[in-house]
Amino acid sequence: FIRKKEKVLHATCFTSIFFLHFIGSADLGVCLHTSFSGLDLPMKVVDMFGCGLPVCAVSYSYIDELVKVEKNGLLFSSSSELADELLMLFRGFPNECDALKSLKNGALETGSSERWAAEWEEHAKPLISEVI
Repeated sequence: FIRKKEKVLHATCFTSIFFLHFIGSADLGVCLHTSFSGLDLPMKVVDMFGCGLPVCAVSYSYIDELVKVEKNGLLFSSSSELADELLMLFRGFPNECDALKSLKNGALETGSSERWAAEWEEHAKPLISEVI
């Protein structure tokens, strides 16, 4: 007879503001999300862009609708591609990483509230107005 030890799971819940500050303190986000259907997009990337964090993400169909290569992030298909991207982005860290700084500017633009408001006015509001 073997007695199994009781296991306890400790989960920490962050407030949304703390979470955004927490991920916003990073220099780069890495997204390993893949989609079984190939149709969904990872909301974690939207959160990262919302706080100006550029992303390296696994490449799959439709992810390029969110991650714009060399604008707000990079895509990779293998661990060696990710390693190459990390080495390239962090070369000269912390002061001389122009590629990372460029992606960060793109992520800030992608996640800006002004852009969100413009997208709402141009795309979502007209559709909702037709329904209401």
